[in-house]
Amino acid sequence: MPLLLRSLGSPNYMINQDLCMGCRNTAAMLTGIGGQTGGELENTRCILIVGKSPSESSVVQWMHIKAAQKKGAKLIVIDPRQTQIAKAADLWLPLRPGTDAALALSMIQVIFAESLLDNDFVQQWCIGAEELRVRANNYSPETASKITGIPSETIIDAARLFAKTTPGCLVLGHGIDAQANGVYTAIAFHALLALTGNVDREGSNRSSKQLPGFRDYMGIINNPRFRMPADREREIIGGKEFPFWSGPNSWAKTSHNPTLIEAIITGKPYPVRSLYVSGVNIACTYPNIQRTIAALKSLDLLVVATDHITPTAELADYILPKTTLLEEEDISADAGGPCLSVVQRVLKPRGETKTDLEIAIELRNALRERELLDYDLLPWNSHRELIDYQLKETGLSFEDICRTGFYNYDFTYAEYRQKGFKTPSKKIELFSGRLKDAGYDPLPDYHPPYYAEPNPDFPLTLITGIRTMAYHHSRFRNHEWARKIQNEPEIRIHPTTAARYGVSGDDWVWLETTSGVGRVLLKVRITSEVPADIVATGMGWWYPEIKSADHGSLTFNVDTAIAYGPPWDPISGSAEARNNACTIRRAQQSEVPPHSAAKQ
Repeated sequence: MPLLLRSLGSPNYMINQDLCMGCRNTAAMLTGIGGQTGGELENTRCILIVGKSPSESSVVQWMHIKAAQKKGAKLIVIDPRQTQIAKAADLWLPLRPGTDAALALSMIQVIFAESLLDNDFVQQWCIGAEELRVRANNYSPETASKITGIPSETIIDAARLFAKTTPGCLVLGHGIDAQANGVYTAIAFHALLALTGNVDREGSNRSSKQLPGFRDYMGIINNPRFRMPADREREIIGGKEFPFWSGPNSWAKTSHNPTLIEAIITGKPYPVRSLYVSGVNIACTYPNIQRTIAALKSLDLLVVATDHITPTAELADYILPKTTLLEEEDISADAGGPCLSVVQRVLKPRGETKTDLEIAIELRNALRERELLDYDLLPWNSHRELIDYQLKETGLSFEDICRTGFYNYDFTYAEYRQKGFKTPSKKIELFSGRLKDAGYDPLPDYHPPYYAEPNPDFPLTLITGIRTMAYHHSRFRNHEWARKIQNEPEIRIHPTTAARYGVSGDDWVWLETTSGVGRVLLKVRITSEVPADIVATGMGWWYPEIKSADHGSLTFNVDTAIAYGPPWDPISGSAEARNNACTIRRAQQSEVPPHSAAKQ
């Protein structure tokens, strides 16, 4: 679909990665460390998990971690919540939300102070180590302890364990994304890998391995053959403010979502009057749902491709029937293998349903007939033609790979010795010249989360983004099997907090944040998994059976109570949606809607 938009002359398309993986991927581009995880877990001796609960979000990775532990690998977990993996850890660091960068920099300070770094690797393959050492000196374990709430001795133990137990592997999770300091946090943890030499070695963070000749999604998107003229790319909304996210030389080359939503409503920096939405439900997945709905309603044209009616589809002028994954075929590079993986069609598409690419092709054809294409950048006439194009230079066919379901390919470690790293210097950049040239701090640093400023009216800290194996963001709310696993939006509350607010496990509460955009109704789950001053919840809730156009999302979805920035990360533009100051109030029975799970 991005190629169709480019063909129309539009430089703008939106992706959800500003809230998930955006900070991590932007940091990887700037440092040169891809930070791939999972592929070497079975060979590692120490695993550092930051802001991720694989038992809830990545069951295969969770299995690999448990297998590594059985072989003797040490496990360090950094997470405010006592998750299942935190309970299994050799060392659990329950830091205050949003203080991860201070903890990482303190671990770096210990590694420098105790000469625990891999000197040969750092001297040959890193730049900016001395500048980073000076910055890290601001974060002694004693200083970081005051910021994070972690005892200084524990910080020292974590640094020593990770630096001395090699090879080591870092698993950076969703927990550091959607923060106003997410990119610098990711850069700081990437620096831990570089300083200890845990880069593209057996058992460490393996660099992404490509099958020669295979053309993946990002390779196609960034191929000059499929790009617009430079002057048009410079018009991407958000590109001037966030050049490493939305600019022509950014990782994503997408619009800055909150700025584009405002452009729809205000016409600034220029009007956006139509939107094509495919396979996503942005009325339930972006913070400040009210503003997103207002933007969608103000459009001259909204087209939604979907396999079922969602709150986003309810607002559409046209709904196009889209296939489900069971009706599609695809091929992609799986870095964990590394291998090529295929999606094979189980059912023939029913009715008028089409894949995303087939819809794009039909639209292209109609626009081409009317001479409405500025550029013709979508060359394929079927989904299989695209797959054949992806495989053309590999000597493989789709049928070949379908026989086994995947294709493993050979790789070597330490490829940087021949190719260098994907940075201007061809080295890992602990001090980023690109950031400096763009007017940013070139080194990672800690910036206090905005909730940290005391507010007696909002004494609790809300953590969002809690995962469940039943749902993926707003997906599967219309599936009976998923609803049997979890049928209401829960808020996890410590017993002490529950007693203070006079709520029990059978109650519903209203939650509000300092953003003032709205409030959300959540079902109480009392658990000591969260600290007494923290509450935690997931996102994406809506109920197909609720007859209103929003299907209950304006009542039950936490994104109705969170702003879509500012504040946001100065580099990626990610909104501070992860950690917010909040308060709760027990809902009266009369306030709980008489439909859906609220009465069950």
